Amino acid sequence: MLGQFISPEQYASLLDDGHRRAAPLLELEAGMFDKYNREPFLVSHRLAEHPDFSLERLLALCRRLPSRQVLFRVADIPGDVELDTSYDRYKRDLTLDDVIDHFEERQAYICINNPERDPAYRPIIEGLLAELAAQVDPLDPGMTWYSTYVFISAHDATTPYHMDREMNFLLQIRGGKTVYLWNPADADVMTDAQKDYLLAYVGSRPPYKPSIEPKAAVFQLRPGLGVHHPFIAPHRVHTGSELSISLAVTFRTRRSDTWTRAHQFNTRLRRIGLRPGPVGRVAWVDRAKATVTRAWRRARRALPGQKRD
Repeated sequence: MLGQFISPEQYASLLDDGHRRAAPLLELEAGMFDKYNREPFLVSHRLAEHPDFSLERLLALCRRLPSRQVLFRVADIPGDVELDTSYDRYKRDLTLDDVIDHFEERQAYICINNPERDPAYRPIIEGLLAELAAQVDPLDPGMTWYSTYVFISAHDATTPYHMDREMNFLLQIRGGKTVYLWNPADADVMTDAQKDYLLAYVGSRPPYKPSIEPKAAVFQLRPGLGVHHPFIAPHRVHTGSELSISLAVTFRTRRSDTWTRAHQFNTRLRRIGLRPGPVGRVAWVDRAKATVTRAWRRARRALPGQKRD
């Protein structure tokens, strides 16, 4: 499983560290997080200066990590293909060593899953997460899970349209990226039913529709800049003509866990022909739905032979 859960004790430690850091990696201004989880916004950071995020050290990391943590594909791909199958569809039966040895020639794209599992990168990632926790806590307390990803692309790469099931800060370290972000609350972008099914892992993620293209918020990232993705905000990313390196820090909180369970509750109602109210409008209703979902799962796990929902 990607990522790892954060216990209340670990979260308290992160918060303490985030408030005390003498040399923060994030460069934040007052009021910068006022848009958190409502709209995307830019942040500044110092990762571009960090030697462990050089191409040489990151490719060395790829070679020493378990193969399941390093995904890759080659050549340019369309922006509307399904993200979850894109690595298998566009790897051309190549090996990771071949891709690394001929990185530019193959027009390669590498995704390193959970670099924090490497001892050299764990302090860096946890320090960055602590800084984010200190900023997010007054608005959305209680991080419960996180996962990080390093993206390395030779040039002219596309990350297909998709949406994650958490919040995200995408930080550009080398080269440039154009990030297109859509408002998940816009029914033209995603319907309530699509959001329910997305969080319940029913079917594929909602597909791209050309009609929504004019509605995208567009951000031009360069080294030292990043952009916040609100919860389940659809996005698509393009790199430029030079090599690109970026880090994505994704996380969940108690509130986003409540939303997720409420969406899963709605999915059950939809399966029996009902039309439940949307998640995110009335907090106590979301909490009630989440409580029922959690109780149902506990009861389900208690049955003989039942391991999961």
